[in-house]
Amino acid sequence: MTAERTAEGPPLLTEVRVVGPVTRVRMLSGEIGYLVTRFEEAQQVLADPVFSRAALFRPGAPRELPRETVGTPRTLFNMDPPDHTRLRRVVAKGFTRKRIDSLRAGIETVVDGLLDGMAETGPPADLVEALCVPLPVTEICQLLGVPYEDRASFRAWTETVMSVTGYTQEEVGRARQDLHRYLTALVAAKRAEPADDFLSALLVIRDEEDRISEEELVSLGITLLVAGHGTTMNQLGGSVHALLTRPGMYAALHQDPGLIPTAVEELLRLVPAVTVSSPRLATEDVELGGVLVPAGSVVALSAIAANRDPAVFAEPETMDLARPDNHHITFGHGPHFCVGTQLARAELQVAIGSLVRRFPDLRLAVDPAEIRWRTSALIQGPVELPVAW
Repeated sequence: MTAERTAEGPPLLTEVRVVGPVTRVRMLSGEIGYLVTRFEEAQQVLADPVFSRAALFRPGAPRELPRETVGTPRTLFNMDPPDHTRLRRVVAKGFTRKRIDSLRAGIETVVDGLLDGMAETGPPADLVEALCVPLPVTEICQLLGVPYEDRASFRAWTETVMSVTGYTQEEVGRARQDLHRYLTALVAAKRAEPADDFLSALLVIRDEEDRISEEELVSLGITLLVAGHGTTMNQLGGSVHALLTRPGMYAALHQDPGLIPTAVEELLRLVPAVTVSSPRLATEDVELGGVLVPAGSVVALSAIAANRDPAVFAEPETMDLARPDNHHITFGHGPHFCVGTQLARAELQVAIGSLVRRFPDLRLAVDPAEIRWRTSALIQGPVELPVAW
């Protein structure tokens, strides 16, 4: 069996009915904006320069969330061309194929060690703490050259910054400041003693070409640290949950490991950890899906709805582990397409592949309804995932 439709799941992972391409909605901030739910219009918003990230940080700009927008205008996520193009080219020089290939070998070693520990401890186990958290944290530490012993601190800072309602504005501000101080000190340490890591490589590029400021380098480190472990952690947990709650799906991967690459793409399509893409601001009046969006409007897009657009995906609610040509937008589209896509794919493929190979009888240890979910306007995933075998 490689396809299954019915499943238990948290509210944001259940079936989404696409009722129109663009809907006028009230944002969590209370302001009126527009939500895009169809694939074609989602790609338009992500690629058309009329829809700006940087404009959201201008004084008086409307907000999507009930607090200040995460980050600053000087991060890769929040820039527009030409600044975004300049910084993206610098990042691409550091994110070489050789670096990603070397990381993949490390991922296999880390996953084997984590699953060894899980097997030795025995069932039941919390897969989130046993695998989903330590894997991406370890890899982002190796990529950036972040001391692994600092993982608890930056995990707490990241969760605070990414929270929508769980912390006060003051707590979010302090977490941002702590992250900034930490990365500033780390960049200074890399300049004093360079190593074979991404931040050291970017420092070399900066010194040779002077195309990125020291502050931009610090902000880039923060961006990669925040995005590089939280999203993969939640995506891996949500993906395994989706497999275990669809009869036969997990077993199908054990029986045919060759399905792993297409299965990972299908899990990214159907149960994305990031369900709503970073919003944009319409900088001029623009027609979107037959709807006139006035200049100055916030426009967000639902990846979970666009990824289930029946005009693009046959039987969109069905999980098809062998789905061909799976061009989902979970990693984005256009200029802001995720720079860490290949690293995230490698982590998911290795983790799920090793899991089904070593634990063919893996199952949920509790009723699916008992599983608690981390859900917000930004990200979702299981808080814990009790499993047995």
